[in-house]
Amino acid sequence: EPNKRYLELDLTKYYWIPKDFDKIGGLILTDKELILTVKKNVEPKAEKWSSFDINLLNITALINDKVERYDLKELYHIHRVYEIKRKRIQKLSKLKPKRSKILLEKYSKRERNRVKDFMNKLTTKIARELKEARSGAILEKIVGIKYRVLNGSRKQNRKLSKWNARMFQFMLEYKLKWLELPVKFVSPKNSSKTCPLCSGSMA
Repeated sequence: EPNKRYLELDLTKYYWIPKDFDKIGGLILTDKELILTVKKNVEPKAEKWSSFDINLLNITALINDKVERYDLKELYHIHRVYEIKRKRIQKLSKLKPKRSKILLEKYSKRERNRVKDFMNKLTTKIARELKEARSGAILEKIVGIKYRVLNGSRKQNRKLSKWNARMFQFMLEYKLKWLELPVKFVSPKNSSKTCPLCSGSMA
């Protein structure tokens, strides 16, 4: 309540809050938590560039002229486990609709949290590697691409629904910008047909 009740916080007690921010951003107070955002003015610069190709089971990157692969099989397994659980719960929906709804919400939230945790750790690792290399990141423009291709077989649609490419890009982008490293988005057209080392065509 403005000018009546307020909450006072000592931000130095929270180790996960960056120490080099310029100002406090928006504040959102919910029944369970306070969401705090911080802002930092940066001028992204890079001595070199690294490119990333995001696939269903791995992310392939070219960093310092060296190909790196990051395994996403654990992430796919997380999606698969909760997909099976949802199928089992949905079978009970006719007999116990309220119970099944509660369970679906419960496991969907757990799946989102596990996926977010996995992706957060992965992008933090990659961001640190790029900081050490003083390298910016080149990513494909894939906004909305998942929904444009979700028109094949049911099996293919299920696979694509487990593709967390946009989450990866979003997390990596803001972490790199915080580290004052730039991010470029390029058209994905023919990107898989061009060699990242020599720019020649690949068969």
